[in-house]
Amino acid sequence: MDEFEKRDINALTPADPQPSGGKEGRTRKTKRRSIKPKLILAAIILIIIIVAAIRLAIYLGSISKTHLNDDGLTHAIRNQNSIVVHGIDVSEHQDDINWKKVKSSEADFAFIRAAYRSADTGELHEDEEFEDNIKGATRAGVSAGAYIFSQALNEKEAVEEADFLLDIVDRYDIDMPLVIDFELYEGGRLSQAIEAGDLPAASLYHDIVIAFCDRVEEAGYESAVYANYNMLTNYMDSSILDDYETIWAAQYGGVCHVKGNYMYWQCAEDAQVDGIEGLVDHDIWYIEPGMVYKTAAKGKKDAVSIGECSIDFDKDSYELKNNRAKPKVSVTYKGDKLHEGKDYILTLTKNTVSGTGYAVVRGIGKYKDWTSAPFTIE
Repeated sequence: MDEFEKRDINALTPADPQPSGGKEGRTRKTKRRSIKPKLILAAIILIIIIVAAIRLAIYLGSISKTHLNDDGLTHAIRNQNSIVVHGIDVSEHQDDINWKKVKSSEADFAFIRAAYRSADTGELHEDEEFEDNIKGATRAGVSAGAYIFSQALNEKEAVEEADFLLDIVDRYDIDMPLVIDFELYEGGRLSQAIEAGDLPAASLYHDIVIAFCDRVEEAGYESAVYANYNMLTNYMDSSILDDYETIWAAQYGGVCHVKGNYMYWQCAEDAQVDGIEGLVDHDIWYIEPGMVYKTAAKGKKDAVSIGECSIDFDKDSYELKNNRAKPKVSVTYKGDKLHEGKDYILTLTKNTVSGTGYAVVRGIGKYKDWTSAPFTIE
């Protein structure tokens, strides 16, 4: 806040008396100047108004005007009882992301590229924006998973990719699956191997992605396989693969025709989301309320399922404050309180608009599995 510069009024005193008569004999008079209280009050009020206006502008600037929605999408019948959660996937090709705006666009989760295998040389590289993206997403309350763009030609290379990814994410809080992005790249080493007849059987593709997922799950993380309709239909059998692994299917045009049961659907590549310049992939996450999803617990074979725990809220309903509803959640097991960050990870979905929000609770440490619990937003 600016300060007023005041004159030292005590230094303004009349001049010494002069002899009377004539111009030189007149006494010089100096007026005492001061800032009137009304002017001070008006200035203070003006400053308060300016500060409030700046804060309002910052707040309005953090609210997204673009929201992800279901327009033009047809969900499979098997997902009719599921919560439809919107999200995105990003890589170093999207930089300087404002994750608070992304969250306000109702993007509640993100798959973030952490690494990739070069399609020509086969070398492994870390995504240059991964650290900034994973930290930004976490701070904004966006659930985050990580993926590696794969060009693995066999199980050994798939395990190598898993280890490379695990090493990168080990220092961050990952609350969603680690994914192998298994797709053809025109002219790439995987595409060339297929054209040469080196990978003729669907079982070989299954073995590659399953080897990756097994390694990830051994480390205590959830795993998933990303592939498009062509890969899941003509090179792999999604109806068989879904018995072993979580599928993230990609198909555009408003409908996903993949036969296997997929939990995630990349439904578009041209979505617009506030906080990201340009277009971005739009993803859907299907969650059945109250269902307990099986996961491993890092280093714990006798871990307790989060499904055996009680999830409670401190209120019956919550108001949106700063475009968010943030309930206090208590998780207990047989009367003992669990500790967030030690026993479980808590994320909130669909909590930026009125209606029903969901707390997603994932067991860690001595606990495993994850589930969701609803809360009301006024």
